[in-house]
Amino acid sequence: MTAFDDSGVVGHFIMRYINGNNKILRFGWVIVDDTQRGKGYGKQMLELGLKYAFEISGVEKVTIGVFENNIPAYKCYKSIGFNEIATDCYETETVNGEESKIIELEITKSDYINHNKRK
Repeated sequence: MTAFDDSGVVGHFIMRYINGNNKILRFGWVIVDDTQRGKGYGKQMLELGLKYAFEISGVEKVTIGVFENNIPAYKCYKSIGFNEIATDCYETETVNGEESKIIELEITKSDYINHNKRK
């Protein structure tokens, strides 16, 4: 999915099914143009993505991962209803020579419905 405003592309992210299961969708590579950050585009993109996932595609769960040091993204995901998955084992990835833990989050269809009722 790609987001536009009057100036052009402001961000994008991908959606893919996990292991061929069409009931679980994975969001990834959420990117917002550096000059457009802090304006709510990421949140709006993901909210529309969740609407598409649950209301059109009929998935039961959406997952997403975030680097532990990416606090703005983590807060954004939590604000739209994602919940951290408790685990004793975290995956790590090395980016620019620095190893980062990946925090996994998910939102189920019922969580999505309940979150949107509170709005």
